[in-house]
Parts: sequence; C-alpha cells; structure tokens
Amino acid sequence: MSHLETVSPPQIRTADVADAAELARLSAQLGYPCQPIAMRQRLERLAARPDHAVFVASVEERAPLAGWVHVGAGLWLESGECAEILGLVVDAAMRRGGLGRRLIGAAEQWSRAAGFERIVVRSNAVRPEAHTFYPSLEYTLEKTQRVYGKALTP
Repeated sequence: MSHLETVSPPQIRTADVADAAELARLSAQLGYPCQPIAMRQRLERLAARPDHAVFVASVEERAPLAGWVHVGAGLWLESGECAEILGLVVDAAMRRGGLGRRLIGAAEQWSRAAGFERIVVRSNAVRPEAHTFYPSLEYTLEKTQRVYGKALTP
C-alpha cells in the first residue's frame, strides 16, 4: 500500500511563494538541489508570467507537499507553439499512487484553457520509470536528443 492510500486524497492547487522550501526539497529529490530563497525568487518570477503555471499537490494542510508540476508555453520557430511540461516530481514516499497522473492532468487542463492544442514533455534518459509513465498517459515518443550546456561568463 502506498502512503497516498493512508491519508486523505491530495488537493491540487496553484503554487504559492510560501511553498518555496517544499518545492526546493522536492527539486532535490529530482536531482536539482536548490536553496529555498532561490526557489522563492523563481516562483515570484513565474507567478508574474501568464504563460507559465506551477501546481502543487498537498495531502494535508501544513504537511510536506506531495509533488509539483511546472507547465509553460513554448514557441519554436521551426515547429510552432505548444504547452510544455517543464518539470514534474512526486515525493519518493508518495510515488506509484496516481499523484503524478493528477499533476499531469492539472497541467493538461491549464494547457487546454490557455488555448494550446498540443503538449510535450522531455524526460531525462536516466529516468526509466518516466519512459513507461508518459506512454501510459498516451504521450508518444517523438524524438531523442542530447542537451548541451555552457556557462556564460561576462
């Protein structure tokens, strides 16, 4: 039995800057450690953008968050505009209980309401569980790619 089955059903809501420490904690589980103050600053910037949304799952008031999803508008010269799931994490103790599906559902609902006809998600090659999760939600593999980065110094 998952932890999710032993508590009240999770509520999905829009993230608030007061959630910053919990979002940072969950980001670390995803492999992206972040200080709460930096997460708060990111949330404040995203809250000012109508083309992005962050939803959180909470099981109980004032309890640790169970997960989050970040969705936003993407515009590419070659392929046009669509919504993109930019991040998704479910607390390790809450996985495999349907919460990821509910968070994706919130992202899809936001995307439809924003007028998007298509949604995409990128998944790290080192996350095999995601490679079965997304197809189970009717997402199809469209391409594989590598991501390169470079620090920009003044």
